[in-house]
Order: sequence, then C-alpha cells, then structure tokens
Amino acid sequence: MIHLQQLKRSLEEYRVLICFSGQFSQGIVEQLCDSIKGHLSEGPGTKQNPMRVISIFVEQAQNIINYNQVKKNHKYYDQFLESSIVTIGKNGENFFVTSGNIIDNNDLQPLLKKIDYLNSLEPGDLKTLYKEVMKNGGFEELERSAGLGLIHMARKSKSPIEYESYPINEELSYFQINVNS
Repeated sequence: MIHLQQLKRSLEEYRVLICFSGQFSQGIVEQLCDSIKGHLSEGPGTKQNPMRVISIFVEQAQNIINYNQVKKNHKYYDQFLESSIVTIGKNGENFFVTSGNIIDNNDLQPLLKKIDYLNSLEPGDLKTLYKEVMKNGGFEELERSAGLGLIHMARKSKSPIEYESYPINEELSYFQINVNS
C-alpha cells in the first residue's frame, strides 16, 4: 500500500501545490485549468496573474497530448500514455510548472537541441522567432527552431527552460521539463 503521508511530505518539501499523473486529455486539461485558476487566485501572497502559470501548464500538457497522438502506433504507446505527470508549485514568489513523460530515444536529442537553442536566445529574438514560426506555417516547426509551444514557454519563463532525461531502456527515456514563471 502507498504511504500517503510520505507522499504528502514529499510534495510539501518540493512546494508542489497541484499534481496530476496519468492520461492527459483535452477534458482533463480544461478541468485542471479551472482548478488551477481557482487555487492560484485564492492562495496567500499570490501577486501574479494565474493566467501565466496556466498558459505554461496548457503548453506542457498539450505537448504531451500531441506527442502521444503522434506515437499512437508505437509499440510502447500504453507506457507513453500512463507516464505523464505535471506539477505546479511555488518557489519563493514565483511559480514553476514541471511535467514529464516517456519519449522515444530517437526524439530525445532533437528535443534537447531545440530547448538549448531557445535558451540561447534573448527575449527579443524569441519574440521574432515566434512571429516567424506563426507566419511561416502556424504550428508547423521550422527546421532550425522549435514548435510554438516551446517558444511560448521560453517567452513566458523567468529563467532558461530546465530539463532532464533518464534512460529507461535502449529505446526509451523519461523526459522532464521545468519552466519558472
């Protein structure tokens, strides 16, 4: 049996306010957005608009949903679906949104390169890149850039996007991303 008090202590230690683990869907994302908005609006010392945190949460959840859609014929599809988690917490006066999911190792290095590229850009360059991606194909990716969701998160983040990956086996890794707002 899971020791819930120990889990609660771990969540408190990391200052996690909201955590969801499991299969993401549009309906779940919408329900979580409502819950997040209420929770962050009512929290003590909340000085910032919860919409910034919500927009980062939506981008992270949407990236997981989209990735799972693309991989629906993958032999590890069920593991992809069940591996998703997102947390929202508070770090001092700022919030963080951290999510994670299993990804195919063939997708890992291109993703890390995109994030590193975005982290190397100044805010004005991110804005220009965002407009360029919007102009040249909407949600399609440019060869030298990342998708709109990653660009949006980089623009909203108060610091470089953080990430980690952990190998699971020869074909899969667990990838997590953290955005501070």
